[in-house]
Amino acid sequence: MKIPIRIRAALYRSSTRNLELSEIPTPMPGEGEVLIKVAATGVCHSDLHILDGEMIPPPDGFILGHEVSGWVVEFGPRCENPHGLSSGDPVVVSWIIPCGKCYWCVHGQENYCPYAATRMPGILGLNGGHAEYMVVPETAVFPIPKGLDVYTAAVISCAYGTAYRALKEAEVRPGISLVVIGVGGVGLAAVELANALGAYPIIAIDIREMALKKAKELGATHVVNAVTEDPTSSIRDILPQGADVVYETKPTPDLKLAIEVVKRGGTILVTGLGSSKIEIPANHLVMNGIKIVGSLGYRPRVDIPELLALAASGKIQPGRLISHRYTPDEINQAYQNLREGKHHRALVIWG
Repeated sequence: MKIPIRIRAALYRSSTRNLELSEIPTPMPGEGEVLIKVAATGVCHSDLHILDGEMIPPPDGFILGHEVSGWVVEFGPRCENPHGLSSGDPVVVSWIIPCGKCYWCVHGQENYCPYAATRMPGILGLNGGHAEYMVVPETAVFPIPKGLDVYTAAVISCAYGTAYRALKEAEVRPGISLVVIGVGGVGLAAVELANALGAYPIIAIDIREMALKKAKELGATHVVNAVTEDPTSSIRDILPQGADVVYETKPTPDLKLAIEVVKRGGTILVTGLGSSKIEIPANHLVMNGIKIVGSLGYRPRVDIPELLALAASGKIQPGRLISHRYTPDEINQAYQNLREGKHHRALVIWG
């Protein structure tokens, strides 16, 4: 695969909190790294937290984009290539890159590895995938099975990964009742995954009819429009005792509805990285034995291969989540449309 001298990349500009499409030198892989030709990057709300100043801003010229798929181009020196990859092989790129040696990694909690927290491609430390090429440690790449579309596989690395780990933390399985509050990219992935895992009923809550329609397509047994219906009453009509698990997927979680509809002894899941503060009456929490579980990303060495296998078997279909595709020139419009709630999940196509 011929490597160009210069490539296009969308650079973060601190002065405007916008992305500027520019030409930069092609990055070259160092020791233990691999060069990836980017196929697609997801347009994720976590990026908006950065662009809108809700998270610590990256340095000027940083490259966002943490939900990435592409093709292997070249390995740097001293790579072990455990997957036996060759140039041109399609891969998903993980934005969580654990060290494999720290306390959290050896105890099976690699998503909380402090080393990983300093090198999250497209979020912190390492440049991400909003570019024609990117460089990542080889431990960040996972082969895409034959038959899966390389472009839509990008959403495995964030939307599906985040939802899958959260559902695992809550031990969602056949017969578990689930409420999903907010059915954007992660919420819709959670609905589809919960359906594949046998949860029942699955109730999706949102204020957008298009999102609720998509949730129904992906396996929600009931949908509730929080504008036209009282969500608490609607959920309690379906589940008088409340839900076993309530997954609050909103980017800025508040848990107000979740507290009202979770059953005694139930679990509330939170994955949003917004700057909101959560207030919960302590007596309600204690008297009802409610568990609140925060879940960051996923455990890449376990969760990503399992998700790719689920997709290869047809039990989940990531392509159904994609509602919009953009060219690199349209990248700022893509994020504006995300702000306005126009997407299920969108991709920027680079390859």
